[in-house]
Amino acid sequence: MSRRVFAIIPAAGQGRRMGQLKQLMPYGEGTMLDAVMDAILEAPIDGLALVTNSVVAERFEDNPEDGLFIEINDDEASEMIDSVRIGLDKLDEEFDLAPADGILVLPGDQPEIRGGIIATCAESYRLPRIAPGILIATYKGQRGHPAIFRTELLREIETWDDDRGLNALAKLFANEVRELPITTSAMPIDVNTPEDYERLKDK
Repeated sequence: MSRRVFAIIPAAGQGRRMGQLKQLMPYGEGTMLDAVMDAILEAPIDGLALVTNSVVAERFEDNPEDGLFIEINDDEASEMIDSVRIGLDKLDEEFDLAPADGILVLPGDQPEIRGGIIATCAESYRLPRIAPGILIATYKGQRGHPAIFRTELLREIETWDDDRGLNALAKLFANEVRELPITTSAMPIDVNTPEDYERLKDK
């Protein structure tokens, strides 16, 4: 049986830098978060945990998607790694994760990443005889999103302090990182500021 790949969208930010909830800012025919969720749900992913705040979660109460689990993180002091931990716990609860299962992490502010890129990453994780520890998409040699983590390796963050991010995991297990060049797309914009959002709209 092929190893499974699940996904976590950490999207619990309170919009302090943007002045509003950036997850709900317009993009395409919906919002930035809609674009991220659509991309994951159209790819061959075995389950998705969306970790977000109560305001954003209300949008999905009446239209649940198969394989989508929504977890709430309303802690304004939390970091992205906290949401990843929450998502990991939920996926383990629902699917009894195996050590070699992959966990794709894609923040909710990455609306330019399409389902085809996610599918390529997921299949590249599933195919090798031995699962890579971390598979990271690269764009012209620069690391970006998404990344897939082997479950047994991602569990390292369960005891970490909140000031350590997933980049630290890639440094700690540098010999287990596999880079996957993406040639069909430019580096997606990280939408962290109003200026980033303007650049996104201008593309």
